[in-house]
Amino acid sequence: MARRPTKALVVGSGAREHALAWALAQSRQVEEVVASPGNPGIGEVARLVPAMSPADLVAYARKEGALVVVGPEDPLAEGLADRLREEGLLVVGPGQRGAQLESSKRFAKEVMRELGVPTASATVLTSPEALAQAIETTPRWPMVVKQSGLAQGKGVRILFTPEEARALLEEWRSQRRWFEEGLLWEDFLLGRELSVEVFTNGREYVWLPPAVDHKRLTEDPASPNTGGMGAYAPVPWLDPATQTAIDRRILQPVVGYLRERGIDYRGVLYAGLMITEEGPWVLEFNVRFGDPEAEAVLPLLADDLYEWLYALAAGEPLPPAVNLKPEVAVAVVLASQGYPSAPVVGRPIHIGRRVEGTLIFHAGTERAKGQLVSRGGRVLTVVATDRDFALARRRAYEQVRAIQLEGGQFRVDIAQFGVEQPQVANPGQGA
Repeated sequence: MARRPTKALVVGSGAREHALAWALAQSRQVEEVVASPGNPGIGEVARLVPAMSPADLVAYARKEGALVVVGPEDPLAEGLADRLREEGLLVVGPGQRGAQLESSKRFAKEVMRELGVPTASATVLTSPEALAQAIETTPRWPMVVKQSGLAQGKGVRILFTPEEARALLEEWRSQRRWFEEGLLWEDFLLGRELSVEVFTNGREYVWLPPAVDHKRLTEDPASPNTGGMGAYAPVPWLDPATQTAIDRRILQPVVGYLRERGIDYRGVLYAGLMITEEGPWVLEFNVRFGDPEAEAVLPLLADDLYEWLYALAAGEPLPPAVNLKPEVAVAVVLASQGYPSAPVVGRPIHIGRRVEGTLIFHAGTERAKGQLVSRGGRVLTVVATDRDFALARRRAYEQVRAIQLEGGQFRVDIAQFGVEQPQVANPGQGA
């Protein structure tokens, strides 16, 4: 049997990658965590190396003998996992064929239609003229328009009126590539959003704790869409019947498709769902951990994350279920002023006192002249765990308010509901 790698190389620089590096650093199986390029927070738990080209990353992973964990979607869409596996290296993340489930919403929609997976009806538009015609002939509103390609979580617009749609047309008219890839003109679904993530080796899958992401900038449903302003896990309102429906109608058919088509998929499959009166419907698929869902989910694992990631990378059979701590998690994102349209960067960040039971995962940060400063739109994700949501919320917001960032903004309603104990949110393995 081949020797297990004792090093883990995390590719990426966001809060999701910080959470992955943090979890791997706690493993007795891992002697060292390396991150490329990482960020100052990741540097507290891992050795940082500069960003590398795919060829250099393959060479580095071979030299270090590391298990590679690819955090963001872009390298997966570009085939990084394929290149690593061709060299006999262990990597967590699907190959380029599997990554199309996220890199092409058009492809994902075609797969769902073929499998009969519940998803909103959509028309593919390939020109500004086609979008204009769709706007003028649509009888009911709201409607949803989606960029087919990768858009860092910001390529979806909900349009409530024809006037909003015409304004968007003028804004996007010059984006030739978006039209060439195809815009999806999609029916609006009403319900409660849910993020479901599973570990899968392309043959079978195991649930992680479901989560709820808060995508709008504020609690105002008309505020801008973002990459995610906070999350909580598990989900107290998710009942066993709906979990069973998600298995039967969505996860089993899609993983079966991967298996039957011989698609090499080893990693995390994320289903963004809308739970409607008719049951669960798919909004989108991602081919990696969600962000900020990862920051809420990973602290709940009682298992050694390395053991799961190694099994995925090696294509081994999966254990029947993930073991969880008897806790809940609330994650709150602190974002820069001006996010998401024009984030102000370079402002000092002062992390005051540390609140017990909280974690701070860095996203858009860097060091400048010895000072921690903001580097991007989403700056930090604060996570609190506790035995119930009321206590976790209190801790999370106490920690957020202890951080100084001029113009910083955050939502005040993450996991804002009555004190509800989570129902069974660990339904185990499907195939």
